[in-house]
Amino acid sequence: MADLGILSSLGAGSNGVLSYDVIDKLKKADEDMMVKPLEDKLDLLKKKESALSQFITIGSTVKTDILDLADGTLFAKVNTTVNGSSVSVTANDGVEPQSFDINVSQLAQNDVYQSKGYASTDSLINGSGTSQDITIGTGGTQTTISIPAGATLQDLKDAINNANAGVTASIIDTGIGDDPYKLVLKANETGKDNYIEFNYSGIDDLGLNATNYTSATYSSDTDLVNNSGSDQTFNIDVNGTTYSMNVADGTTVSDFINALNSGDLKDSEGNSLKVNASYNSDTGAINFGLQAIGDISITDTGLTTNFNDNTDFTNSNRLQTAQDSVFTYNGVQVERSSNTVDDLITGVTINLESEGDSTVDITSNVDDMTKAIQKFVADYNQMISNLQSLTAYDKDTGNVGLFQGDSDFTMLENRFSNDIFGVVMSNQTTATDLNGNQYTTTSVFTAADVGFSMDKTGMISFDADKFKEAYNKDPDLTNRLFGDMFTRLKTDFDTNITGDKSNLNLLDQEIKGEEDRYHDRIDAMNKYLETKYNIMAKQFAAYDEMINKLNVQSQTLQQTIEQAIAAKK
Repeated sequence: MADLGILSSLGAGSNGVLSYDVIDKLKKADEDMMVKPLEDKLDLLKKKESALSQFITIGSTVKTDILDLADGTLFAKVNTTVNGSSVSVTANDGVEPQSFDINVSQLAQNDVYQSKGYASTDSLINGSGTSQDITIGTGGTQTTISIPAGATLQDLKDAINNANAGVTASIIDTGIGDDPYKLVLKANETGKDNYIEFNYSGIDDLGLNATNYTSATYSSDTDLVNNSGSDQTFNIDVNGTTYSMNVADGTTVSDFINALNSGDLKDSEGNSLKVNASYNSDTGAINFGLQAIGDISITDTGLTTNFNDNTDFTNSNRLQTAQDSVFTYNGVQVERSSNTVDDLITGVTINLESEGDSTVDITSNVDDMTKAIQKFVADYNQMISNLQSLTAYDKDTGNVGLFQGDSDFTMLENRFSNDIFGVVMSNQTTATDLNGNQYTTTSVFTAADVGFSMDKTGMISFDADKFKEAYNKDPDLTNRLFGDMFTRLKTDFDTNITGDKSNLNLLDQEIKGEEDRYHDRIDAMNKYLETKYNIMAKQFAAYDEMINKLNVQSQTLQQTIEQAIAAKK
């Protein structure tokens, strides 16, 4: 009870009749009759809320299992196995299971060149005194770069890399001799069409062009290079740009060399091709080099020079020649510009690693599917067991589940089992009659055909071997069955358990609201009883004081009477 202060002597006047003990007993009787039923109801609501929360949590776990199976992603997963080291293979989900053989006979390569040696990275490469244009690129696409007067080897490297022309330049310190620094050019892409094209005739010779062009032999430099009886044209085509000069009838070897060195070879815009030609008296041949690499051809038809048949086109400074990859796919020869092949089989990327044979197997990830289904079954059975406890009624013991008779719960088990076992797929197959004639027959395909069953207690089981047999026989039909089955389950779970507006979430909100209302009622009732018995205590105190006064008066009167009687004796 509340502290009543001055009422601490309650019961003194009434000899304990009007005491706190009497008030407490009266209050306890009122609490048992008016508060205890509310508290019992609140306790029941809290038990329901806890049980409901636990059930929703279990249902959420099952919902996660359902999502893994409903969208078909798990069924689309594949495993890739490679027997051999010539390739590595990745396959996207959904790729049709298959096997194939790959025999790699040639890997794709980048084009790579090295320059002659230089004393340092600051060695001069443009000593012309003026800015010079050079062109560089791959696969027929070239970029023009301006190289300023006084540019160094380092400047050239940086200019090439900044041009983003499909070629990467680097400088390597070989550590060999007095000129250890070399410029290395590497095409960014592999493939025979991605060869490097570089015309640097405007700057100093980098030594990239190790090819020395050699003519037919002559007895002396007075021999004729044109004895055809008419003027002829001499052409050198450098990476798509043609340089031409007229060679008159009767032109000698000496005249021809002088014309080359004088810049008579010009393109359509009048630009000269730098050629350093000479006559080798020991061999009798005309020799010259070009400050260019790439797609270079000479046309000397009508002349006696015949450069094409007498020149060794091997370039010792070409460290690696651009080439395509070559391989067979199931015996069919295939060529690609890259070692990464992603356009041969849809969804499959084949990385060529080395020459040799490999066998590739792409298979369905049945084991992962089986594990996911087994997890669903275990979680589902735990949920159903919990559901049955919440809705149970034992007539012998009288035990009743917290949600026995609640339609939000009682209909769930039948609904979910119907989602699983109520799906029926139509399956057309070919059969043979007794006469050997084939005909088409239609059969049904259900959860039982993929290994599901349910016992009389409502628990489901799963036969993994039966599932694998059905999946391997007809993966598409199995996928469609699971898709329909678990999509229906997903919808019912969202509607009844896991959705924000699901029946059980709304029920949970309703229970919490009712709890709040019972808390308010209990608080109000306790305040009412507190006030009631505070008033009663004050009333008892007033009565007790009156009784005490009467007792005092009675005692005084009694003493007076006794004194009067004593006086008469």
